[in-house]
Amino acid sequence: MERKNESKMFSAVMYLSLVLGALICAGINRMSIPGMMVQVCYSLILGVVFMTLLHAGQDMLWQQIPEKLIYLFSFSVALCLIGVASRYHVGMFILLPLAVVSRLDKLEIKVVTFGTLMMTYLCNAAFVNNDLGQMVYYLIMAVAFLMIVSMLQSREELPYAAVILTALCLALFVIRCRFQGSEMFMQRYYLILELGSLVFLALFCAILQLFTVHEPEEEVQEAPAQELDMMAYLQDDFPLIRKLKENDALYRHSCEISRLSEMAAKEMGFKDGLAAAGGMFHEAGRLLVPDNYMEGNDALAQTYGFSEELVAVIRQHNTGSEIPKSPEAAIVMLSDCILSTGEYLQENGKRSAITDEKLVMSIFANRMEKGSLAQAGLTQEQIERLRTFYVAHAFE
Repeated sequence: MERKNESKMFSAVMYLSLVLGALICAGINRMSIPGMMVQVCYSLILGVVFMTLLHAGQDMLWQQIPEKLIYLFSFSVALCLIGVASRYHVGMFILLPLAVVSRLDKLEIKVVTFGTLMMTYLCNAAFVNNDLGQMVYYLIMAVAFLMIVSMLQSREELPYAAVILTALCLALFVIRCRFQGSEMFMQRYYLILELGSLVFLALFCAILQLFTVHEPEEEVQEAPAQELDMMAYLQDDFPLIRKLKENDALYRHSCEISRLSEMAAKEMGFKDGLAAAGGMFHEAGRLLVPDNYMEGNDALAQTYGFSEELVAVIRQHNTGSEIPKSPEAAIVMLSDCILSTGEYLQENGKRSAITDEKLVMSIFANRMEKGSLAQAGLTQEQIERLRTFYVAHAFE
């Protein structure tokens, strides 16, 4: 419920910021009522597209933004400044949200943020002041800023990044002034604003990296002392196990998937503890979000300090969000598919019509055809061994 309220607040603030930016644009340009309504409609349409992209699918992008409040604040400021930019120079402050997402690994978040900013500028500034040259400038600087900051490997590289961005800013300024010295002199304050805002973005990005990237993970509540000791997650006194026991049907299903996954991983020589933990918590998110357990899984992973390895197995067992990237994730996926299919057929009185071997073979054939095992790191021989194992032990 808390996640849903957070999502609603996020959406509401974004829509309000988009509308406010459009109203600022209309106000300072003294637009007529119809003109103002056009700007507001453009903004609302962009808002719908933006929020749909951020919230689409089970693995929602907005949940993967670590500092949501900072992201929301920076976006709100940028959207309002875009409205101001329809008449006045505001420098590169409109690229503020890119400083927040530039250090993230998720490319989709960067693309959605970049695209929304540029489209908003196009609708609320470039078309209004008829200055597509400035639009091109922002496009180039935004792409360069994202690429360069994303590629930084250490703090020692920061000065080089600053030199490259500054040189690019100066080059674009000279081009914009058509290489005319008199024009450059007239636009000198514009250049100062651009360079100043670029410095601000760099400092803002550096501060975020210093104070948010290196949060001590050991402070996450309820996390086991050793992340790699997966069996610690499965002890009866582990808080999430106690919560699972409150939902009898979910707990029994989770135990079955965990047991079978552990057996399969041990048979194959893989990480049986990881497979067991992944199986136990593969649908634990139903405790928080019954209609979207993948969303709940992400929240529980943060709350209980799951290791990245375990989070990946839990996320990848459901191929609707991400296909398995490890043998353990593939095993949890197969165990869940096979047992869930068997339970479904049993409930509908059709289980006796299909043998264990035929059921397992059909599951494997389906997953192979869809490419679900393509990136799991399994050889053909290992896949055959797994198939034999499930035929023999899945329903014993």
